[in-house]
Amino acid sequence: CLVGSEMCIRDRYPTLTKAVFAGLIAASLFVPITLSGMRWKLVHYLVLLVSALAAFAFTSIPRAADADPSFIVIVISAAFAVCALVLPGISGSYLLLALGMYAPTIGAVNDRDFGYLGTFVLGAILGLASFVSLLQWLLTNKIKMTMVVMTGLMIGSLRALWPWQSETGAILMPEASFGLELLMFGVGSAIVLGLIVIERRMGHK
Repeated sequence: CLVGSEMCIRDRYPTLTKAVFAGLIAASLFVPITLSGMRWKLVHYLVLLVSALAAFAFTSIPRAADADPSFIVIVISAAFAVCALVLPGISGSYLLLALGMYAPTIGAVNDRDFGYLGTFVLGAILGLASFVSLLQWLLTNKIKMTMVVMTGLMIGSLRALWPWQSETGAILMPEASFGLELLMFGVGSAIVLGLIVIERRMGHK
């Protein structure tokens, strides 16, 4: 099945998979930056820095074993992932990957783990009820600062997608040859940028 194939790819090529996702997110920064209106003041750069550092610190916390996340971790991860539905340029899959919850969630779908999936659905419902209305209000009334914060969070979350990491998420030095990782990063970036160009051209018709 598609899910099983995706898991197989991630297991066999972890550095290349992370490089592709990193390229996707790096290129996606174009979306919130342009939606912010571009003309940033000093306070916007300071908020960007704080947001990026917060995301970097959060993704630097040593991860527990992905195979057995706790109830609270599943609920919180699902709540954050569902918020991606109202955030332009962000995917729930990217957020789950940054939180270290992508593999166990896909595994639960593949294994039909209804206990895990039920907990995930509960978190998604809580996320919709708690965060979506707030995010929609922010996007309507405070779009510039919201986009700045989102840009910072996306930049900081790239730390979770560094291709070379230990099982607990600690940063490792690149391998001697990392040309393929650079290529996959470029492929991921090109995909997003290509979609942005296509969308803009269709919008002008």
